[in-house]
Amino acid sequence: MATLSLHLPARQSRALAVGLLVLAVLLILALLLVPFVLLHRHYDTTIGALQERLDVYRRVAAQAPELRKALDTLRARDGHRFFLHNTAPNLAGAELQDVVRAAIENNGGRITTIQIAQPREDGHFRQIGVSVQLFATTPNLQKILYALETQTPYALVDSITVRPLNAFRGFKPPPGSEPELSVMLDTSGYTLMEGEKK
Repeated sequence: MATLSLHLPARQSRALAVGLLVLAVLLILALLLVPFVLLHRHYDTTIGALQERLDVYRRVAAQAPELRKALDTLRARDGHRFFLHNTAPNLAGAELQDVVRAAIENNGGRITTIQIAQPREDGHFRQIGVSVQLFATTPNLQKILYALETQTPYALVDSITVRPLNAFRGFKPPPGSEPELSVMLDTSGYTLMEGEKK
């Protein structure tokens, strides 16, 4: 067996030893400094993200006086006037019934039946419904619907079914008169839940 021996001249041997020493020192420095550099980069990224978030919050905070003014304007408009005044379901139903009855009777309609539907809860609001059957001419029906949808508190028309009273073929109303229609109308209004009214 032959043994391999590597003998370098003393000068090359020193240069190699210095090179290995420098490499070892650099490797140790890299092992010590890389975590610090990575940690520094992480903190820089986090600080940048937090600075951006802080800038957004400052822009939102700068809008506060303008938003407060808009909120005061909305409060001055009194949005509660569009809701039924009573919060108890039976009283709110009676109130809506009176509103619907007045809109129909003041515009030439004749009520045959009217009844309050079961109230439904919708978040902070309660929907109150009224079903009504009536007779009215086409122009009067138009006035009734207009009166329902433009008054306060709001009464919304959920569904409507209109049928002619004289539906047989060849029927012609007398000159100067409008034929009456049979109308089934479902309306609803909203009231605030108890404790929401201010």
